[in-house]
Amino acid sequence: MSASATEYKLLAGTGIRSLSQGTEYREWRLAVIDILAEKGYWDIVSKAETTTSSDTSTKNKTAKARGLLGRLMDSNHRELYVTERDASKLLTKLESRYAGKGQTRIWYLH
Repeated sequence: MSASATEYKLLAGTGIRSLSQGTEYREWRLAVIDILAEKGYWDIVSKAETTTSSDTSTKNKTAKARGLLGRLMDSNHRELYVTERDASKLLTKLESRYAGKGQTRIWYLH
């Protein structure tokens, strides 16, 4: 099965489109929060749950949350944010890029 077919099935199962230039970011973000909460990862991503370096369960959840976020983005976004392995930081970067109200965002969207 091709990667795009696998991605399509995942997104079809979640009911949302992957984050791409044509996707409404705010709608995508709300759907991602719901999915992360359903899977039990939102507390970690939102930093509501404290993390310790020796807690392997937390490390596993953090890695799974980042993997899930990666699958919910198109290939261009995955390539752009490949070096960011922390799910919370990734969401913060996406938020600053797409949800800002400044002139830079307006220029980027054009």
